[in-house]
This record gives sequence, C-alpha cells and structure tokens, in this order.
Amino acid sequence: MIVAIDAVARPEAREVGGKGAGLAFLAASGVPVPPAFVVTADGFRAAVPAGLREEAASLAGDLPPAELEARCAALRERIVAATDGHPLTASIATACDDLLRRTGADELCVAVRSSSVAEDAADQSFAGEHDTYLWVLGAAEVDRRVRDCWASLVTSRAVAYRRSAGADDLAMAVVVQEMAPARAAGVFMTLNPANGDRSKVAIESVLGLGEPLVSGAVDPDRFLVDKITGEIRRRDTADKTTRAVRDPATGRGVVIESVPPEAATEPSLSDEEIAELVRIARLVEREAGSPQDGEFVVVPSGEVMLVQCRPETAWSRRPREPVAQGRTAMQSVIAALTHKTS
Repeated sequence: MIVAIDAVARPEAREVGGKGAGLAFLAASGVPVPPAFVVTADGFRAAVPAGLREEAASLAGDLPPAELEARCAALRERIVAATDGHPLTASIATACDDLLRRTGADELCVAVRSSSVAEDAADQSFAGEHDTYLWVLGAAEVDRRVRDCWASLVTSRAVAYRRSAGADDLAMAVVVQEMAPARAAGVFMTLNPANGDRSKVAIESVLGLGEPLVSGAVDPDRFLVDKITGEIRRRDTADKTTRAVRDPATGRGVVIESVPPEAATEPSLSDEEIAELVRIARLVEREAGSPQDGEFVVVPSGEVMLVQCRPETAWSRRPREPVAQGRTAMQSVIAALTHKTS
C-alpha cells in the first residue's frame, strides 16, 4: 500500500493517482525528480471506514453552496478523526525513514500532495481541487497531512467538480516527496499555449516556490523557446515584489517575503537553466508521445528538477493548425493546468 515512485515504471493511476503516475513516469524516463513515495488508493480504502467513503460518494455537488460547504466540512472532520491511528501509520513511518536515508538529509522535509485516482485523466483535471502541504517535517506530521489529503476529497470544490466531470472513482492516493529548496520554480508547456504551435516550449517562472504562480497571485517571467534550435524567441521579465519561501521561524510551511531590490528586475531563470529545462521538456514529450505540461523547480545549485507532469489537454485534441486566441502565455498555461476557461 506504499510504493516508491521509482519502484514501478508504469504504475496504474487508479492506484497511485495522477500525480503519482506522472512522477513514476518521469523517474523511469531518467528525468531529475526529488525522491518520493506514494500512499496508494488501497491505503486510503484500508484507512477510511467504508461508511464514510460511501457518504462522501453520495454527496451531491448541486446542493446549495452554503449547505454543501457545511456538509463537506463536517465530513472532513469525521474522516480525519476516524483515521487517527489508522492501519498504515507504522508503514508511513518506515517509508519516511527510508526516504530520509535516501536523501541523506539531517531531517525529513517533504511535500505531501493529494493524488486523486481521477486526476489528470485525458478529459479531467483536478489541479487545485485537493490539498497540498509544503515543508512538512517528520513522520508524525506526514501522517497527519496524509489524513488531511484523504479528507480533501470532500471539499465543496472537489465534490462539485467531480459531479460536473462525471468522475465516479472516489479514492485518494497521496504523494510524499522530498522538498526541493527552490530558488526559482514555474510551469512549462511543450507547445505555445497562445496558438498550439508544437515547435515551441512556453515557460513561466517566479522566484522561490511555484505556488503563487499556479494560484495566479503573482506575475511570472515568461519565455518562449524554439524547441528545435533552443533559441529564446521571447522573454518578458516581470517586476518581482514578493516570493514564497520556507517559513524561517518554524521551518514548517510557507511564508511570503519581499524580494531584495537587486533581484526585483532580474530574470528568475538563467539562459543555461532555460536550456536545461527545454532539454528535459523535449525528453518528457518524446517519452510520452504527446505534448506535456508540468511544474519544475530550480535548486540553488542550478539543477532543474520536475515535480509534476501531465498530458496537455487544451490543444492536444484540437486540429494541429495554429489558431490565435488573444490570450497571454501565462493565462493559457494556468488555464490548462487548472482546467479553467477565460
């Protein structure tokens, strides 16, 4: 019920969820990925009592918003309470010990990410619908955050989206991944999201962690790179006022800090880092056989690592001819990642 992402090259998404399957694919493809393990969907089924799972599956997404929110909140509390001391507690602690040994770090610092079994299907995207926790320390806190991720199956937004998407497989895997100390982070797409041109790689990046970019809280730097020649065809550098970083006071979670003035107008990525990201993006697209989008981090040493990847859905099912949409690259990339339209 717990598997390392590099233990199985092509695990079933119905067991490790969309994020877990994507990370396993990346690891098998030789892409730099922070080490991780997955608490599988079978672990969720073993830990969450059947009655609560059935109650969650029966929630109607078309209830009045206030009623739906109240029912979801109450059910989440019951799931967290019911899974205290669940059967996988010891196995999660052992997996955390193994991960710590693999990383060689002094303490276990991880991201705990929900990985729904319905996530990242060809016609569905649950990005942002379930919970993620960053800079989680130690096995006991990991266990609690795993339980919180299980409970996030019944946020009002997730219930409403499942109903609209027709997703009926109610199970949650959870990814526990070494926390990469991001100097910069962002998203990429192996085509131009403005017109579907597959000869380009679009990149958007920010200083620090990437969550403010994915949530739309900050304007990123934007780069459009020729996939064949590696030439940077367009670069737009944003003025940077804030960045998300590890909380220096507690070591847990994330805080927003001011960007030093000397870095405010500098690009968040060097040309060398852009070139490496494009190389990795091309490799992922070639291995997958279709356009991809995903998330990356750049650690202080300059190494580029991927932390998520999935098939691109906004353009892949459209005709190959480019069609102008009047959308910025940022709007299109974020819309594709979050499955929203504008």
